[in-house]
Amino acid sequence: MKVTLRKDTHPDPEFYYHQQFEIYHEPYLIWDMETWKTVLTTCDVYRLEIDGRCGGDVILEDRGRGIKYIVDFSVLPDDQGKGVGESALERIKKMTEGLTAVTRKEALDFFLKSGFVLRKTLKNYYHSGVDGYYIVFERKSEK
Repeated sequence: MKVTLRKDTHPDPEFYYHQQFEIYHEPYLIWDMETWKTVLTTCDVYRLEIDGRCGGDVILEDRGRGIKYIVDFSVLPDDQGKGVGESALERIKKMTEGLTAVTRKEALDFFLKSGFVLRKTLKNYYHSGVDGYYIVFERKSEK
C-alpha cells in the first residue's frame, strides 16, 4: 500500500464537510460548513492518499517559528489500523520543527507512541464530559 500526502491547493469545502461524517461518530465533533470554509482557507490542507485514492486528511495551521498546529488528522475508517496514520505523521514531522494539537482520548495513545508528550488535559473541551488533550511534539536537538 502506497501512502502519500498531497497538498490540496484548492480544497473543496463540500468534499471535506462530507468526508467527516464517515470519520466522526459523535455529533459534537462535526464542524459546520462555515467552519470548514474558514479552516480550508486559513490552513495548509493535505489529502492523505492511499494507492491514489483519498483516505483522509491532515490540516495544519502555522503557529510561527516552524511550529504547526494539527487542526485535523483523519483517516477513513476502512484504512484505520493499517499504518496509514503513522506513515502520514512521520512525513508531517519531517516537514516542521514542531507540532502541537488537541486530541481526543481515542487518539491519545497513537500520538504518545509517535513521540508526542501530553502537556495538559482540557476538561470538557469537546463536549460536556469529553476532555481534550493538549499534546506537543518537539524535535530532539542533536548534540
